[in-house]
Amino acid sequence: MTMKKNLLNMNEMEAIAREATRQALSMHPKPPESEQANWTLGKFETDDEGIFEIYIPSERPLDAKVISTAKVNRRTGEVSVEIFL
Repeated sequence: MTMKKNLLNMNEMEAIAREATRQALSMHPKPPESEQANWTLGKFETDDEGIFEIYIPSERPLDAKVISTAKVNRRTGEVSVEIFL
């Protein structure tokens, strides 16, 4: 049996991902407000990490444009962010 004690919950991981993504995006030219208005947050949780994607949805999911992906380790809080602007 695996102990899931002391793992970060989704809200805690989202706060970490939000700040790390904000910092990563600040290193890129700011997209127009009209484009940012269409950004959507997708959240996924696994046993090991929380995954947070900012994307622009499309009729077909395969056509969605991913802006960023942040992955937060549930045990350590370590975060990695990729920007696709």
